[in-house]
Amino acid sequence: MNKKKFQTFFEKKEKIDEVWERRLYFYKIFIFICFFILGIRLFYLQGIKHKYYLQKAKARSVVTYVIKAPRGEIITADGVVVATNRAIFQLYIDLENVKEEEEVLKRLSLILKEDYGILKERYYLAKKTYLGRILLKRNLSWDEVSKILVRQYYLSGVVVEVETERYYPYGPVYFHLIGYVSRISREEYKTLKDYGYSSEDLIGKLGIERIYEKYLKGQNGKIEIERDAYGRLGRIVGKTLPVPGEDVIITVRHDLQIKAYELLKDRSGAIVALSPKDGGLLTWVSSPSIDSNTFVFGFEPEEWKKVSLDPKKPLLNRVIQAYPPGSTYKVITALAGLKSEIVKGLNWGVFCSGAYPYGNHIFHCWERKGHGWVNLIKALALSCDVFFYTIGSKIDIDLLAKESKALGLGELTGIGFPNEKAGLVPDRAWKKGRFKAPWHQGETIVVSIGQGYITATPLQIARVYMAIANGGFLYTPYFVKEIRTKRGKIIFQATPKLERKIEFNPKFLEWIKEGLKEAVESGTGRASYISGIKVWGKTGTAQVVSLQKKTKYLEHHAWFVSFAGNSTPEIVSAILVEHGGGGGAIAAPLANELYRAFYHLPSVRAEELSNNTEEFIENENDTSP
Repeated sequence: MNKKKFQTFFEKKEKIDEVWERRLYFYKIFIFICFFILGIRLFYLQGIKHKYYLQKAKARSVVTYVIKAPRGEIITADGVVVATNRAIFQLYIDLENVKEEEEVLKRLSLILKEDYGILKERYYLAKKTYLGRILLKRNLSWDEVSKILVRQYYLSGVVVEVETERYYPYGPVYFHLIGYVSRISREEYKTLKDYGYSSEDLIGKLGIERIYEKYLKGQNGKIEIERDAYGRLGRIVGKTLPVPGEDVIITVRHDLQIKAYELLKDRSGAIVALSPKDGGLLTWVSSPSIDSNTFVFGFEPEEWKKVSLDPKKPLLNRVIQAYPPGSTYKVITALAGLKSEIVKGLNWGVFCSGAYPYGNHIFHCWERKGHGWVNLIKALALSCDVFFYTIGSKIDIDLLAKESKALGLGELTGIGFPNEKAGLVPDRAWKKGRFKAPWHQGETIVVSIGQGYITATPLQIARVYMAIANGGFLYTPYFVKEIRTKRGKIIFQATPKLERKIEFNPKFLEWIKEGLKEAVESGTGRASYISGIKVWGKTGTAQVVSLQKKTKYLEHHAWFVSFAGNSTPEIVSAILVEHGGGGGAIAAPLANELYRAFYHLPSVRAEELSNNTEEFIENENDTSP
């Protein structure tokens, strides 16, 4: 019995051992699989993802600061720096390190003596608009910096840094040409972050600053500093120096730019001047203007509202906006009339009685008493409307449009400004497409004196007169002379671009120039006359509304387009004064002053220049019945 029990015991033990051995076997397999998986994971982390996690580890132990590259300077042809950089103190709030935001803002408002509500609004607006640190205040004083630094312990996330700020020494004088820079937006950063931009960079938003951004920006540097577990900075482990941006040398002459700005002060209008030798820009002013410095770090909401809703529209670049050209267009009508043989030489003319009947409508000359018998030269000199009405009543609108387009109207000039208007050159096809109506000859009569549907920019009209001044060379205007590094190496040099050569009949061109010379010496543009300097010019008074509706706010636009020189023309200018009145009384005296600045001659008071000219220009192009 005992033997049986003993045998049973060992049999049970063997079965238990077998069960445990099977279990142990599965445990071993399970442990092996676990270690195998861990091994694979270890290989993946230490091998395949080594670089990635090394960078992550360094990011936690190493702080990287961006060293912003100084932007290149913008310098005029006569060596004046008109866009540069200056060192200032900037106040940032680092979103990663700030605690109790509103408490920090309250303390800063007391230190900076600024309204807490305004500071808070600025902070949260910037937080929504930009990535990275929040620039709370720029250009801190020494007193403000010292107060912040001694209270640094209580101002978590607050950082004061010395940085270079874009600075425009002449404020509003160059705004519409140079433009401005401002902080990069979220959308811009997402697009440009792979091209070396940081979330705190300034970027060109308008004008030369925008068009030549890739040259002006430079390349940011960086500095890497070790940081311990307590956030304390240690040794520098890496440093890459920034590369400054290239300098852009523009063709503008500074003294001429200053003079043009002064001439348009307290007026709305534009002055643009070109070199007839190659199309190089000599001056570019649109008025009213605004200080480029105000855009560098943005406006307060109320300030921006005031600027954007200003009825004088200081942001509008009038040099490239389209206006009725008025009588300045008559040179094109004259050329087209000569080509089509409507005008049969200098012996051909018309009698101006002050009115021109056509069909059931009477078109009035600006000189209601009439000019008497006039030929081409006298018609240009006195801006006789009846002479050009006569051409307009006989010429085909498509031929007139063809002549206009050959001289660059109705198309962009190629200068590269994104908001440039092409203007409008009407013809039969345009009216049919726009109004579903046929063209009438009476409309050609109106277009022949630069009214009606025809529009052009001051820059386009300046090009027309440039081609007349230089014998038919229609250049693409340009404003950058060269680009060079800080060491003086030239990396770009402009070459004139001839868009087309217009084959003028030399005799026709001579007659046109003679008419323009007479306009200055004895006609509507005599306020531009300068003794010892040859000036050729044409006044224009572009009618905005009919005489019955005219008010001081709807006065006619005053034009004067001209060129000047000694043996050959050296400067071409187009001057527009919005709602200024007569071109001869208002715009021509400004050309006189501009050319005196160009030739370094003493200034003459505008009142003296406009004496005895009112009888010529007061109602020029007032063609209403």
